[in-house]
Amino acid sequence: MTHVKAALMSLSAVFALIIFAANPACAQEFESPPTFEASTVLPKSLLSGKDYRVDNIVTNDGYLNTYVLHSRFGDFTVVSTALLHTRIAEVKAMAAMEQVSSSSEFGGSLAGKGVQTVQGAANLVVHPIDSVSGALSGVGKMFARAQESLVESNPSKYEDNRFKKLVGFSQTKREYAKQFGVDPYSSNPVLQQHLDDVSTAGYAGSINGSALQALIPGGVGIAVGAVSGSAVLGEIDVAIAPEDLRRQNRQSLKDMGVSSSVAELFIDNEDFTPTQQTRIVKALESMPNVKNKDAFVSFLVHTNNQDLALFRQRMSQMYAGYDKGVARLEGFMPLGRFVGAMKQDGTLVLAFPLDYLAWTPATQTVARALNDASKGLSVKGVEFWTTGKVSPETKRQMKRMGWKLTENCSQKLLGTQ
Repeated sequence: MTHVKAALMSLSAVFALIIFAANPACAQEFESPPTFEASTVLPKSLLSGKDYRVDNIVTNDGYLNTYVLHSRFGDFTVVSTALLHTRIAEVKAMAAMEQVSSSSEFGGSLAGKGVQTVQGAANLVVHPIDSVSGALSGVGKMFARAQESLVESNPSKYEDNRFKKLVGFSQTKREYAKQFGVDPYSSNPVLQQHLDDVSTAGYAGSINGSALQALIPGGVGIAVGAVSGSAVLGEIDVAIAPEDLRRQNRQSLKDMGVSSSVAELFIDNEDFTPTQQTRIVKALESMPNVKNKDAFVSFLVHTNNQDLALFRQRMSQMYAGYDKGVARLEGFMPLGRFVGAMKQDGTLVLAFPLDYLAWTPATQTVARALNDASKGLSVKGVEFWTTGKVSPETKRQMKRMGWKLTENCSQKLLGTQ
């Protein structure tokens, strides 16, 4: 049997050599996802700060980098460079929250008010509704919001519970998040705890968002929002109630021609935060002449975790940046489990917010499927845009398929580093 196995192995090797000789393009090397040093993939300004440092060992799964962020608030495992920017901003925001909480002005404003927690405030009237677009009266907004909360759609898993919404605490928390420059729906539990703590104290002392702004040393909220490197909150008023954001987003999708059934599935997807859904809708709105947005929203419906939600949000923003700053897009095109966009000249554009793309068996399968799909569409060519870099073998294979590659496009398409 040993001799038979050896003979078969030798025969297999001969066949492999014959195949490669007949088709040299098949000769390729799959790559293992690499490990980087943080100092080689991040700007120096991001490596460390007053309250944090990024571990120098950075792993990669063939698509996204994973960082370990050490801070005085604990260690965070962070998947993707984009999320790292956000987590660093959140560390700075938490430091600012501690400063405010310990200030004499903040403490003094609570003196004499007694210990009043959110749980003990069930008899309070819901805070007045503001920052909501449209011409509804206060009562009209109340009914519209009740309809959204109880009938039309599911809340995101990152929202406060109904009780906190009922007593008005959530409104205070959103106003505080806005002042500190962070997302009130962040998936970071440590940030959520700090935001809850400072908001609970401010809620008990009736310190609203504008009063808080005067207490933040040196306008830290504005500074914190700016260091995220992704301009994530600049176009969204996070103080707006999530029910109102969902209602506005649903109407915007309808106005863009997205079918009601597809829009509803997207709005009901609890793995997107309200801010992520709003960023996606705003990105699509910024492309008024791009057709078949239904295809892109259908692609979003199957998102089932926060990593994918952030990835697909950034993908929508990349296409918006391309349409605005590179060349006009004609419309979106479904490509199996992915989606691309056609330029007016017939070129297929693929936008992927990756950190580093290695040539793995999975990458090969996806690339070949996308290439076959492009041939079936008889496109003029394929452009592949990524926010990070691709490996040498990936670059070679893309060249062999005739794709035009653009790396490190964050600044060009997203306006960020």
